Amino acid sequence: MPDLETIPPVIYQSILPIMLLFAVERISLFSLARIPGGKDWVRSKFWLHPNFISRCRYPMGVISVLLYHTGTWLYPTDPSNGWHHAGVLCFAFWMISDITDGTIARLFQLGSEEGESIDPLSDKLLLFPPLLYFAYFNLVPMYLVLIFLLFDIIGTFSRYFIVNKAANLFGKAKMFLGTLTLVLIALQQIYYAGEIWNITIAMLACSVFLSFCSMFLKVIPNYWYANLLSIMNLICGLIGIALVILFNQIGFAFALVFLGQFLDLFDGRAADRWGSTPRGELLDDLADGTNFGGTISLIIMAAFHYSTTGIILGLLHLVCTIYRLYRFIQNKRKEGVEGGVKIFSGLPSPAAALISGSVSLIHTNNILKSACIILVSLLMVSRLPYIHFGRVVLPAIPKLIQVILLTLIMLAVWVGFRPGNIQILFWTFFLVSFSYLVLGYNWKRYQGAQENSK
Repeated sequence: MPDLETIPPVIYQSILPIMLLFAVERISLFSLARIPGGKDWVRSKFWLHPNFISRCRYPMGVISVLLYHTGTWLYPTDPSNGWHHAGVLCFAFWMISDITDGTIARLFQLGSEEGESIDPLSDKLLLFPPLLYFAYFNLVPMYLVLIFLLFDIIGTFSRYFIVNKAANLFGKAKMFLGTLTLVLIALQQIYYAGEIWNITIAMLACSVFLSFCSMFLKVIPNYWYANLLSIMNLICGLIGIALVILFNQIGFAFALVFLGQFLDLFDGRAADRWGSTPRGELLDDLADGTNFGGTISLIIMAAFHYSTTGIILGLLHLVCTIYRLYRFIQNKRKEGVEGGVKIFSGLPSPAAALISGSVSLIHTNNILKSACIILVSLLMVSRLPYIHFGRVVLPAIPKLIQVILLTLIMLAVWVGFRPGNIQILFWTFFLVSFSYLVLGYNWKRYQGAQENSK
C-alpha cells in the first residue's frame, strides 16, 4: 500500500470524504426504494420529504460561510484548520441534498409543483453566499458573480410566467459547475495557498454562460433546444478557428472542441425528446464540420508548425470529416431514417476529433502522431460499426457512476491546468478517447439499431 504521506492531503482529507458521503447517499436511497416497505417508510417521514429538505438548505449557504470564516478569524496563518474543513464539508453535504430531494421526489412519488419552485430558491441561497464571500476577498471576479446572480434571479422570476417550472439541462449543469468551482476555490485556499488557478475563473465564467442559457431556454419553444446546442457548438468551432489563425492558441482551441463534445452529446438527445426544426440536422452537421473538422485540422497543422506533413494531415482529417457528415445525411435520406441512430458506420467524428487533436498536442514522436491521425481519418470513412456513446453507452452507466466520472474529469482538468501539468491533461484526453476506438467497436453486434454514419 502507498504511504499516506505520499498521497496529497487534499485527496484523503476532502475529496474522498465528499465522494464517500455521496456514495452512501446514493446507495441508501436506491436500497430504500427496492426493499419491501421502504417507500412507505420514506413517505411517512416528514424530514425526508423533498420540500422539507429544500427548505433546510435556505440558511446553509450562510452557515457554511460562517464556519469557513471562523477558521480565517481564529487561525489566519493556518489555512488547513478544522473550521475551514467544516465549512467545505457542510457546503458539500447540503449540495448533495439538492440531488437527494430530486431523487426522493422521483423514486417515492413525492414531487409537487411547490417543490419545483422552492428547490431552485434553496439552490441559490446555498450557492451565492459562498460565491459572494470569495468574490469579496478577490478570489473570483465580483462582476462575474453579480452577472451570475442577475441571470439566476431573472430565471427564477420567469417561473411565474411559464408552464414548465422544472430545472432544465443547462440549469442542472450550471449548479454542478458552480458547486465544483466553489469547492475548488476553497480547496485551493486550504491546501495550495498562494497559487493562482485560472481554471476556477474559467469554470465560473462557464457557469455564468450556462445560467444565461438556462434562463433563455425557459422562454423559447422546446423544439429549439437542439438547434441552440448546435449553434453553440458552431460558435465554439468558429472561435477555435480564430484562436488558431490569429493567436496560435491551439490549447484553448482544443478546449473549445472538448466543450463542443458535450454540446454535441446532448443536441441529439434534445431532438429525440423535444423534436427539432426541419433544418436541425443540417445545422448539427455544419457545427460538427466546423468544430470537429475545421478547428481540429488547423490544430494539427499548427502542432506540426505548418510543415508539408502537417498541412497534408490536417487536410486529410478535414476531408474525411466532411465526407463522413455528407454520407450520414445521404444515407439517412436514402433509407428513410428519421431521428437518431444507435450504431454508426465508421468512427464517429467527435471521437476522431478528440483523438487527432490530443495526439497532435502531446509530446511524442511525429511519426507516431502521423500514423494515429491517418488511422483515425481512415476509420471515420470506413464501414466499421461503432456504438453511439450518447444513446447507448451513457444511458447504460448508472447515475452515480456518471457523476463520479464527470467529477474525475473535472479534477483531471484542474490538475492539468496547474503549472507544468498540461501534458498530463493532453495524455489523459488521448488515452480516454483512444479507448473508445477499441471499446466502442460493436463487438457484440448490438441488435435493434439502425446503422448509419456521422
